Amino acid sequence: MTVIKKETTVHAPRNIVWRYFENPDLLAGWLMRNNFSGKVDEEFQFFARSSTEWDGVLHCRLVEFDPPRKLAYTWNANDIKGDTLVTIELIEEAENTRIRLIHSNFENALVDVEPVIRRHDEGWTDHLHILAMQLEEEVNEERQAPKPIDWAQFDLHVAINAEPERIFEVWSTVDGMESFFVEMMRITRPDGVERATNERAEPGDKFVWRWQNGRCVFGKYQKPQADDEIRFTFGESKICISVRPYRGGSLLRLRQYDIPESEDARMHIHANCRGGWVYFLTILKTLLEKGVDGRDKTRATGASFSTYFDSPSVGVTF
Repeated sequence: MTVIKKETTVHAPRNIVWRYFENPDLLAGWLMRNNFSGKVDEEFQFFARSSTEWDGVLHCRLVEFDPPRKLAYTWNANDIKGDTLVTIELIEEAENTRIRLIHSNFENALVDVEPVIRRHDEGWTDHLHILAMQLEEEVNEERQAPKPIDWAQFDLHVAINAEPERIFEVWSTVDGMESFFVEMMRITRPDGVERATNERAEPGDKFVWRWQNGRCVFGKYQKPQADDEIRFTFGESKICISVRPYRGGSLLRLRQYDIPESEDARMHIHANCRGGWVYFLTILKTLLEKGVDGRDKTRATGASFSTYFDSPSVGVTF
């Protein structure tokens, strides 16, 4: 393949869709930062974060500009080393607009084009999806309506570039939990024998946690209802960790459930724990993907993510 062809239809008038290709702010919103001027034969650039493949700068020159129908510009980066061509046509179809994008001239590249084409093919698919989503929101005001809050439970999800087995190990061993979640953990079998720090917990095992701020919680691992989950008690409620394979890594779902039906529990458990889990799931993702433990391990501010943290307690006012 030496030419990338993409087509997508959006439910929006062509004049509105065109704005997303000529307005530098709207163009940046769905594609990349840029200094696009709309002047034929003028050079401009797209800017993104650099990577191992390229330096983050795309050098372009506008070669065709026919509002609101068509535009074309050269497209060159240090991972291409030659001018390719991006041509975009907007075609009216009743109340819709068909966006046709063709990225060609890869034969001008001075490098192995196969990985370059593959990255651009995936990239255009992703960015055109973002564009379609933004147009839906602007034209049709289609925003996902919030569901009624179920105060008895909540779900959080995080994609982690790690095998499911590795994630299960983290959630079921002392070594794992102390690596991202608590300062100290102790697991004991039903007969009272303490498990080794690298030994996985089993249903019926009891545990104790202590965080950097000194708070301590006692709990128990429970019998899972499926092979791809771990369950344990957490104070007055329960936790279910489910992990499924996802894009070469895993998608983790944390469900906190059986939260008591009371006004106090809405704040103390639902709101406070939800915020805390976002913090620790971020720590877990960073640890497994980057090898970095980003926790604040000080006694005074180690729980500063908590709903109840009071900055004057550490001598700071805002």
